[in-house]
Amino acid sequence: MGRGQGAGPPAAISQAASIGFSLGMIGERIFRDAPALLLLLFMTDYLAIPPALAGLAVFIPKIVIVFVDPLVGTLSDRLTTPWGRRRPLMFVGAFLASASLVLFFHAPRLGAPPAQAAWMSFMVLVGFTGYSLFSVPYLTMASEIASTDEERRRIMSWRVVFMAAGLSVSAFAGGFVQAVGGGIRGYQTMAWVYGAVCLATMLTTVLTTGKIAAHAGDGERLSLAAQVRMVAANHRYLRLLLVCFAQKLGEGVGYGSFAYFCIYVVHQPLSAIGLVVLASTAGQVLAQPLWLRASQRVSAPTLYTIGVLLWCLNLMLWLLMKDRSPLWLIPLGLQAGSAAGGFLMVTLGMLSNAMAADARETGVNREGVYSGVWLACEKLAFALGALVVGVLIGLFGFVESANGAQAHQTPMAVLGIAVTYCGVNMLVYLASILAVRRVAASA
Repeated sequence: MGRGQGAGPPAAISQAASIGFSLGMIGERIFRDAPALLLLLFMTDYLAIPPALAGLAVFIPKIVIVFVDPLVGTLSDRLTTPWGRRRPLMFVGAFLASASLVLFFHAPRLGAPPAQAAWMSFMVLVGFTGYSLFSVPYLTMASEIASTDEERRRIMSWRVVFMAAGLSVSAFAGGFVQAVGGGIRGYQTMAWVYGAVCLATMLTTVLTTGKIAAHAGDGERLSLAAQVRMVAANHRYLRLLLVCFAQKLGEGVGYGSFAYFCIYVVHQPLSAIGLVVLASTAGQVLAQPLWLRASQRVSAPTLYTIGVLLWCLNLMLWLLMKDRSPLWLIPLGLQAGSAAGGFLMVTLGMLSNAMAADARETGVNREGVYSGVWLACEKLAFALGALVVGVLIGLFGFVESANGAQAHQTPMAVLGIAVTYCGVNMLVYLASILAVRRVAASA
């Protein structure tokens, strides 16, 4: 159970509690990243849905989620139960998201591509509603259970570590599909196993937060219009949202196009994705102490800029990986992970500090609203990334297929995949540097 209202500021969080709280990032990343890596490919190469239509099927429900996230944030601010404000929503969300992950890859055969796309779009809506119920209160808790900036940085650092671990598990989804025989049955087996891991790690966080989550003061009951006005009035937070949008748009483009890039551009098997991200995880974990130490001496915008520039270098190096041994991908993954660990830590730290500052200045707990708007922005940008991928590779002439039989792609179609993964991705991340510097200027 959380501390009661009026109990004062939260006590110092132990290392074990920080780890238990952060473990839910594994399940959260599995739900977001495994489908992000494979769902478009599954839809175009196994369900014969044209790429632009597949991208649209993912994008449309995310528009709805933009409105769901702030509502979940407000509800989690106002909810009063014996189990606290946040945990009941997280509990329901953990089950709903995990079940939906399984159903993503158990689509019925409906024949016509529009009908098939409509079914997938409905399942994405259901799944990401569950994801909202878990992730919005979860993000909010980070600012409630920590009492100092240093403590928040430590918690965020652990979250980045487990975020990387969840990404690694997700990245091996393609290799797992191949290891269990491939085809539709391979995708379905993967979905069952990954859904179970997703549920177990999310529920671990729900149980852990029963001991450490703080009950802050009552939050305001705000309409959606009032939430928009509140966010618009907070100029620093608004600029931080631009960072979020640019960063997640680049991330969405990268996730949506990476499997295509591996198969059609550099001729690497799906199992190589797991190797790359395992190396990336190691780089992210090993680099965290260095980034934390650097954060005490170097400004946040400078750290963010360094991380993004290293990331862009990584994108350029990928163009040299055609038909290379998978061993070449290990140092590439290490470098990508170390770069991502830096700019992700900076972004999450700036968000947590911004929410804590608003609570101090206003005397009102509105972290749930800010978290809801933030995650809505993340999901909208991430979904837009998938739509960009579908539309661009479709315009360059990518041909869909059924049952995993890869259709022959023209040189123009292959070029379109390379331009999408490397070029568009890089431009969006570079734009996020400008947004970070505007945040720093307004602080």
